[in-house]
Amino acid sequence: MVIGLTGGIGCGKSAAAACFAEFGFNVVDADQLARDVLESAACVSQLRARWGDACLGPDGRPDRRWIAAKVFGDAAELAFLEGLTHPEVARLRRLAVMDPTRHHVVEIPLLFEKNLTDGFEVIVCVACSEEIRRARLLKKGLAEEEISRRINSQLPLSEKVKRADVVLFNDGDRLFLQEQVAELVSRLSAR
Repeated sequence: MVIGLTGGIGCGKSAAAACFAEFGFNVVDADQLARDVLESAACVSQLRARWGDACLGPDGRPDRRWIAAKVFGDAAELAFLEGLTHPEVARLRRLAVMDPTRHHVVEIPLLFEKNLTDGFEVIVCVACSEEIRRARLLKKGLAEEEISRRINSQLPLSEKVKRADVVLFNDGDRLFLQEQVAELVSRLSAR
């Protein structure tokens, strides 16, 4: 079984993925795959060719905050970055779920936005209140303006909830989330 896991920024997708891992699921984090691709020599070379050394941190690796600031306000720059990274991320994602002896959960924040729903038996959305979402993102060090920009760059959470097969509500503690995942895994296993 391959589950697509999505939700809004700050809703707790990674926490839900960790709960699935506790039930033996292989967790594939599309954001981590994207970071790996972004740091590849081939990608760094193309980033430097387009944006110069300003896009790199002191360690020579891509400065993700600088890049985010560059692309979130400019559709052409975002298209460049996605064209550079998405094909390789998609290839790596397909390879990561090839083992038919395991269950997989693939965490993809922009699953609906990028029309990546094919190949999943179930699509799960993690949702929470706007207040909790913003508090989590502030705690991670994002400024209010950055939070708003990132939230506004995604499909509204209400739309993701409508499109999902299952919704996990993550306003409570980790145990509450874990119980929802346990119940879902039990239902799916009974199919």
